[in-house]
Amino acid sequence: MSDITSELHKYLEEKNINAIFLSIVEEILHNKPENPIGFMVNFILEKYPEETKGFGKQQLQERTKAPSFVSTEVSSNDDIGETDSECSSVNTIESDDASSLLCDELSISEKSPVQKKRRESVCAEQLTEVTVAESELKVIEKSETEAARILYILKNNVFFNHLDEYQMKTVQDVMFCVERTDGDVIIKQGDDGDNFYCIDNGIVEIFIDSPKTGERNLVRTCGDGDAFGELAIMYNAPRAASCIAKGNVRLWALDRVSFNVILMKTTIAKRKSTVDILLNIPVFCLLTEFELNTIADTLQEAIFEDGTVICKQGDRGDKFYLVHQGTAVCTKSVADGTSVEVARLSTGAYFGEIALLTKQPRQATVTADGSLKCFSLDRRTFNRVMGPLREMLMRSIDEYAKSDAQ
Repeated sequence: MSDITSELHKYLEEKNINAIFLSIVEEILHNKPENPIGFMVNFILEKYPEETKGFGKQQLQERTKAPSFVSTEVSSNDDIGETDSECSSVNTIESDDASSLLCDELSISEKSPVQKKRRESVCAEQLTEVTVAESELKVIEKSETEAARILYILKNNVFFNHLDEYQMKTVQDVMFCVERTDGDVIIKQGDDGDNFYCIDNGIVEIFIDSPKTGERNLVRTCGDGDAFGELAIMYNAPRAASCIAKGNVRLWALDRVSFNVILMKTTIAKRKSTVDILLNIPVFCLLTEFELNTIADTLQEAIFEDGTVICKQGDRGDKFYLVHQGTAVCTKSVADGTSVEVARLSTGAYFGEIALLTKQPRQATVTADGSLKCFSLDRRTFNRVMGPLREMLMRSIDEYAKSDAQ
């Protein structure tokens, strides 16, 4: 089992599975589609166009087969991805691998009868933009030391470390203190999960009941800085193991509803902020609200350090960029081999559209002048969502050509 778990750990880290999983859940919570399966397929195709290029139904079936190191029992489980990781470690006593979240789920699901039942509900709470807007998150007061400790645990947990700084801080703010004494059951195997826990001080033992004998088996021991129950905040799913206090234990907990409200609030706020930026750019101001929201949802944030070359003259272009904060310098190579500055781009300016609209190579080299924050669109997404602006952008290209000719 240790060899399988080790290989799974490596796979999750290399393929960035948790970040992909979390982004899908965020979009589902925000859009609440009638057909979540179809929505997820479309989301993946649009979010990762290069990785899914040329994928048809048959190719998808072939390329998404489970790897050989996953056992037959796990592969056939209806509920893979919905079980609850009952202990993922930051500075764990028995395991120092912080990527144990999904690996533990697979290991536990091989042993636990709880996972054999198909889930009736994935997320019981129905959240809408209205209910989210009306929801007030209760901030729990903490000392600087407590707040710093919680943030450290979250940043070193594979389920949370992909949140942005604001989301991470908001999660830390709403976590509440739970104290238990020796023998107290914090989580009971088979019960519906609703809280995620991180251990501030003390020891928690993780047990799984044998499906054959009913005997309770100790599978892991967690200590200071460890966390467990991550997937309970995403799914209304039965717990895969029991967690019992060994001596006095002090924990910080996060409930599912608060976490989902945080995700939706920040997603909605991010969209509004991006749309506001787009509305201040002449080329975007004629678009409908739907078109603006579509573009805002597909823009990817990219941060460049001073001196970073974002695109190089003569290279094949595969991305369109919109300057959010900072300055970019455009230079062109001339006949004598020297470079001449032709433009400086600041907030609201965009570049890279020529290569995507005409398939010509990059017309100039663009370099970050100081710290630069941009939004970007890849070629496939650009062609899909920028249709209404195509004619206007082409006119701009003609103006560039006339200017160069002069």
